Amino acid sequence: MGATVLTGKKAGAFQTADGEWMFALFERTYEKNCYPHIDQWSAIAFGRYAEVMRRVFSHASSCEGGMLQSRAGYIKPENYVATWKSLLAKPFRLPDQKIRLDVSTSFRAAIPEAALDDVRSSLSAAGLAGRVEEVAGGQAEVSLHGDAALLAAIYGETGALSAWRILREHDCSSVPVDADLGLPARDPSALERMPSVRCYKIDEENRLVSFDGKPWENAGWQYSAIGSFITDIAYPIEMEAPGFAKAAIPVYRDLMRNAGQLPAATVIEVTRMPEGLEDYCGRAADEVADYLGLADGAGRAPDRFSFRFGDVPAEPRGSAMYKLCNLRSQQVTWMLPQDTAAAQQVDDATATDLAQLILELD
Repeated sequence: MGATVLTGKKAGAFQTADGEWMFALFERTYEKNCYPHIDQWSAIAFGRYAEVMRRVFSHASSCEGGMLQSRAGYIKPENYVATWKSLLAKPFRLPDQKIRLDVSTSFRAAIPEAALDDVRSSLSAAGLAGRVEEVAGGQAEVSLHGDAALLAAIYGETGALSAWRILREHDCSSVPVDADLGLPARDPSALERMPSVRCYKIDEENRLVSFDGKPWENAGWQYSAIGSFITDIAYPIEMEAPGFAKAAIPVYRDLMRNAGQLPAATVIEVTRMPEGLEDYCGRAADEVADYLGLADGAGRAPDRFSFRFGDVPAEPRGSAMYKLCNLRSQQVTWMLPQDTAAAQQVDDATATDLAQLILELD
């Protein structure tokens, strides 16, 4: 499988008339499975600090699975985030410029014709409906600084298009910003925001996870479970308690790696077709029921059925387990037996890791 190789990062920034700082993030990359390896710069994010950091965390989740690497190989997501934070604290000046919002069928058009409806929706959602016709006309020329809100609505994190269509790495000057950007400082108590996590191995790849006593869910393969933690939990907490991601991601990774085996007495309840799911989900439940001998003569599962985890057949070559792990979360309820010893083991491991990280951060 190919991976994207990261060879450079650069952050630019400017201050709008109302005093708000806007950032543009650039990465230089090449595709590992494409030859020759020619790295190129591309704008990956544009917007306010929290908005561009959302993109940083999204890319960090790709680091965990190895889809984003350095020339040397694996990048730890927590290091990727920390590096970007240091660059955002000392960005280069991004001078004002005129940007023409041409509308055409060209691949590199500022606004592709096919995306025009999505651009209209983005502008309306941002409270800029009054400028829709100006932009849709295909001849609009705007100011990077003066029209930052409009550009962020189109090319920002929630916009319809990507920032590479309007910004280039060489748009940044070679002069660093020397003003106080007002970025949040590290919170020494950030790790106290770590949720309570319990985790078990369903098999060698898949992890069953519960946060703060909430219902158990199959979080997917280990790298996917960590990736979801980075984007869904670490990011919002980081925005409130800077420094959380650097400390918490390694803790969560250790929990995933050291998870104990799911108890055989765990009861699994499957709903064949919850409302809103596609037909193939029902067929997947049929296959699980068939492996367990619970399907009817036509191979159809009951509308609801349950079984013990220990009853899932290991043969042929884990097929039943594979089908079980591919059921949608809406279809499955996991009911673990009272297992105080296993729970205590997870809690102890968490406490040890947290204490060690606190010592490293001080």
